[in-house]
Amino acid sequence: MTGMMQLWMEAGSVIAMRTTMSLLQTAPDGENLRMVTEKPAVFLRAQIAATSAAGASLMRHPFDPAAAMVAAGRAWTGTVSRKTSANRRRLNKHIAGA
Repeated sequence: MTGMMQLWMEAGSVIAMRTTMSLLQTAPDGENLRMVTEKPAVFLRAQIAATSAAGASLMRHPFDPAAAMVAAGRAWTGTVSRKTSANRRRLNKHIAGA
């Protein structure tokens, strides 16, 4: 659950930063396009990671489908969280330099 909470907090901060920068018209060049185009690729990678993790878990523990669901959730959250963390760091640098 910790990973999901971290993702939720970071996503909220990225949304707040992007909204503020859009309102103040201080967003980096291409930020609006990035907001829209990055999501499909990240969600596809996350789905592939989740499917792979679930399959691997079922191969190790075929009679424990709950473990496969947990593995899939962690893989999905981890993939999305890495991108969200990168966005937060990048936007913080932009704000600090602005």
